[in-house]
Formats: sequence, C-alpha cells, structure tokens
Amino acid sequence: MTSLKPFEKTLKNIRKTGKVAYGFKESLSSSNLSKLIICSSTVTTENITLLEEKCKQNSIPFITTDQNSIGLSKILGLNYRISVFSIIDADESDLNLILSKL
Repeated sequence: MTSLKPFEKTLKNIRKTGKVAYGFKESLSSSNLSKLIICSSTVTTENITLLEEKCKQNSIPFITTDQNSIGLSKILGLNYRISVFSIIDADESDLNLILSKL
C-alpha cells in the first residue's frame, strides 16, 4: 500500500487539468487507455485482483493506497466517495512525478 499524501497537490492538478475516470467500473472499462490506476483500501480483494490483472495485461502502473474511499476523495478535492481513480490523460511532468516515486 502506498501513501498518497506527498502527491495530493499533483493529483488535484491532474484531476482538474487532465482526463480521468472515477469508480471501479469506469476505471476497468477505460483501463486500456489509462496511464495509472489508484485504488482505495475499501475495494474488495476480488475487484483489486481484477484491476491488477487488467493493469498487467496493458502494462499500466497500479497503486493500492492505505486511504479509504472518503480519504481518496478528500485527496482529490471531491465531495463524494471515490474507490478507484484512473488517470487517462495528464501533463507528463505531473504523471512522471508520481511514477518516479513509486
């Protein structure tokens, strides 16, 4: 599990300026376009396994975080729960900042 605290500002920027998908189903269906998928601690083991397999097939980085869905939504600056967050398009410098520290 990864802490997202050092990346809060970057993730908020990606959410505002990039293209993202929220939720398990949306992230799973757009996984072939994704550059990174972040999963909260409240997702079931079965769904995490499914996302991990899909990410491995498409060579996409996958992060499970110690944040629950409420914590993940707060990091992203949203007013509703987010269990899975998929980055489809983002500024390369923002994305590289996150990926370089994993």
